[in-house]
Amino acid sequence: MSATLFCAGLGDVIRVCYQNAGYRILSETTQPIPVIMASHNPFSIEIFRHHRNAKNFILYDLAHKYEEFLNAGLRGPDINRALCEFAGVDYAKLIRGPANGHVPVFDAPDDIDSKGHIVFQPFAGNATHRSLPQDVVEKTVRVLRQLTCKVFVVTRSYIRPDEKGKTIHSIENARSVEGGNITVLDNLTVPATLNLIKSCRAYVGSWSSLQQAAWFENKPVAVFYPENHHDVAKPTDYAFGMNRDNTLGREYPKVDASELLSFLQRW
Repeated sequence: MSATLFCAGLGDVIRVCYQNAGYRILSETTQPIPVIMASHNPFSIEIFRHHRNAKNFILYDLAHKYEEFLNAGLRGPDINRALCEFAGVDYAKLIRGPANGHVPVFDAPDDIDSKGHIVFQPFAGNATHRSLPQDVVEKTVRVLRQLTCKVFVVTRSYIRPDEKGKTIHSIENARSVEGGNITVLDNLTVPATLNLIKSCRAYVGSWSSLQQAAWFENKPVAVFYPENHHDVAKPTDYAFGMNRDNTLGREYPKVDASELLSFLQRW
């Protein structure tokens, strides 16, 4: 029996949805198919729980096993094999083909009826590394308040410890910026958030999950990241949209309010 696997961070899950044939096959299948969901973001599974074809999914929630294998030192294909073995799924039967241009459709019970807005994501799954510093948040918010469109700030709180028990993600609180044209969404489901990206005017924020989704949807992206961030310094697949005309990428100290305002006013 064919099977699908979605693991690691929410950004990684999003990438597989757009790049791998598995998500398309999940949308088309009329027979039960295993779906291994193993993300350290506990809300990633909402993509599949709310899917219109979920009745045909054999859904494995293995987030705890992913963290266990990661903390044990497994990486990449070794984690994937271990997850499949634990679930009793044949690793060789995982769907690996390309999506071939298929654009995923996401189903949600809480979609926001809006178009032409901006999505702002100030936080990231690793709060000590990629979440925006407070001064960058304040600078960005001052720019966003100058725009006439709606701005939705997306946050989701959950506890994530590292292998030594240190908390690397906890509370995402952006309530202090709410008001005027800015609305904070604390509990929007993941599929509804992805649909908010699909209908947005632009994405602004941290190097995180929604920046990946925005690039896949060819949206204008203003993304800010630490100095010498490894994905940018030696470009990885996560930086696939960096050289586009509709992308503004800056290290934290180089974020300029006037430049950001000019960029957003173009779209």
